[in-house]
Amino acid sequence: MIINVLLNIGKKPSGASRPIVEFCNRLLPSHDIVIYKGYNPNKTGPEYAIRGFFGFLLKGKRYVPGWMDCKVPVIIIPEYKERWIRSADITFFRSANLIDEVSSWGREKGIKVMRVSNIYMIKEQRNIPKNIVFIPSSTMVYEKLREIYPGHRIYRVGNGVDCDFFSPGERKYEKPESVGMVFYSGKNATHKGMDIGFDVMKKINKRFPEIRFIVAGLKKEGYIPDFIEFINGRNSENMRLFYRKTDILLFPSFEDASPNPPMEAMACGCALVTTDVGGIRDFARQNESALICKPGDVDGLTESITYLIENPDIWKNIAFNGCKEIRKFDYSNQTRILENIFYEILSTS
Repeated sequence: MIINVLLNIGKKPSGASRPIVEFCNRLLPSHDIVIYKGYNPNKTGPEYAIRGFFGFLLKGKRYVPGWMDCKVPVIIIPEYKERWIRSADITFFRSANLIDEVSSWGREKGIKVMRVSNIYMIKEQRNIPKNIVFIPSSTMVYEKLREIYPGHRIYRVGNGVDCDFFSPGERKYEKPESVGMVFYSGKNATHKGMDIGFDVMKKINKRFPEIRFIVAGLKKEGYIPDFIEFINGRNSENMRLFYRKTDILLFPSFEDASPNPPMEAMACGCALVTTDVGGIRDFARQNESALICKPGDVDGLTESITYLIENPDIWKNIAFNGCKEIRKFDYSNQTRILENIFYEILSTS
């Protein structure tokens, strides 16, 4: 297959970009794949006009993300327009901002396939042309899309994790000594529940002052409590180090489609304490491979972590089970599912 991928990948880690790159890395040996990075992601305004100008000057050059291993060539283009894109069997993209543009492209650009990996598409219903094929990242998003867009072809492929890279390493299972959380900042991160997470950590710290607390993120903000250690999470190596230092991962999100950190943490041998959002129940089972609470339930999350601290054998079982179960979601398996769907889409179009 010849596959074009439209992905505005940058220099900073992105939970939305990682799965696309992971899929492409594994499809590459058998297929012809190019990732196109538009310097202007098809937005209007002076800032984006300037971006498009620089993209025109750099068009055709290779771009290297740096924060993760990307084996597929990433080619710079000014913006996502048909004239900059080669002919292909499939055009694969994830930005809702590109739907109208991509749907208008000719047949020579292939079948238009959209990866739906956030909740935007189910919160704001749109008039989407029937030639867009959806591939949502979780059962929850899949079921919602089927309700909202009954005339579309919709297939489900969950996110995955690289279990060769994200692994327990030399982890020892004696008793839990650390609680970690992936830290999100900025106006678009309120749904990640950071305030809830810090409240939980404060309560645990008061009750168990000997426990170590860690967060990993892109920037250390001043409002992070002083008792919490900060790890720079700007590359995959640092994130793996963070997970390996963490015995219990707290994931306090209010809403998500299919978050990566819980999967990566499980693969690294952390016991997962999470809210019941998005695709969590696609890969985690209550009281077996994770402890799952209602979103916003500070007391429930606090008591779940307390339970694991006070019961090391249960903590160990949760961590072991999670690490074993998540291997089913290794990207080698998820990529085979995606590849088969691509073939089915092509054979039935």
